[in-house]
Amino acid sequence: MSPSLSHALSVGLTLVLLLVGYHVAQRLIDSLVNRLGARLGDTSRSRTLGSLLTSIMRWALALIVLVVILRELGIDVQAIVVSAGVLGVVVGLGAQALIRDLLTGIFLLFEGLVAVGDVIQVSGVTGTVESVGLRVTKLRLQDGAIRIVPNGALTEFTNFSVGWGRAIVEIGVPRDVDVDRALAAMREAGEAWARESGAALDAPAVQGIMRFSGGDAVLRLTVRVDAARRLDAENDLRRRIKATFDRAGLTAVGV
Repeated sequence: MSPSLSHALSVGLTLVLLLVGYHVAQRLIDSLVNRLGARLGDTSRSRTLGSLLTSIMRWALALIVLVVILRELGIDVQAIVVSAGVLGVVVGLGAQALIRDLLTGIFLLFEGLVAVGDVIQVSGVTGTVESVGLRVTKLRLQDGAIRIVPNGALTEFTNFSVGWGRAIVEIGVPRDVDVDRALAAMREAGEAWARESGAALDAPAVQGIMRFSGGDAVLRLTVRVDAARRLDAENDLRRRIKATFDRAGLTAVGV
């Protein structure tokens, strides 16, 4: 058997073994994520850990494949490592952004600042976190597009899914509408929603006239809810307020 064919078979066999190992490791990671999610009762954090572990595994396998191929080509890997130490400063200067992304990804996980499934806003763009890797985080935007955000850009962002949020519903009413009746109807709708849904973290508050917009007076109702349920709460409250206004013979604008 010629040396070139022997090297090719060796590389091929190594790649097959690594591919099998990748699938086995992926199953182990999935199993670990499921167990942690069941034990901790927090599937979003466990899914984030799984996403990061998968990213680490891919980088490690890519490095192993590179080393194997270089060895089979007769290249001294140890000499390259020594040379890399000499050139480390130069390479480091050119890879500062990559290093920043890697370190930020690790800190994001261990500090629990963001998790898979969280809705965050970065640089004016809002999306749902689909995965957190070592280098980048993937956001699913409302229109279905995927936005790739380098982890280094996540030094400042807004997370809408952590802790509690404030559901805010503003309703416009014509100026000739009895404001006291409208406020009472909003309070009635808010309190009924709080009793039936059990989602309110405090009593709904009607704040009165917030401003005038054209010929309308804008009224506001607020209530604290779980951050992940804020949008659903606002939609439910608008629907209930509309129904309550209809029964009371009141006119609402913007519901």
